[in-house]
Amino acid sequence: MFIVKNEDFKKHKGEYLNELVRKKGIKIKVLTEAAGFDRSTFYNHIKRRNLPFGILSKYGQVLNHDFAELFPEMDTEANTTLQPAMSYDEVVQDRDIWKEKYFQVAELYHECMRQQKR
Repeated sequence: MFIVKNEDFKKHKGEYLNELVRKKGIKIKVLTEAAGFDRSTFYNHIKRRNLPFGILSKYGQVLNHDFAELFPEMDTEANTTLQPAMSYDEVVQDRDIWKEKYFQVAELYHECMRQQKR
């Protein structure tokens, strides 16, 4: 368990990552290879104040650590899932649905404008 102390709130994400790696005792080369980064990239990461949550998540998976405990906003960002890509036919169908809705609203608007002029 990674315990946060009062003085830890002055640290940035890269510093938290560095401290966790040191506490776990894992070799940097092993960590970076498992996370899919170069060893030199790790040293750049630990210098970054605003390290993206995606990068922290990759390290967290290797370290078996949930950074969302420390950064609750990480959970929110991670839960915004992307929808699978639509096929061409689905895109055309979706476009036609929205086009039809637009025409309906435009007709209603023009009808309201005509009634207002009377």
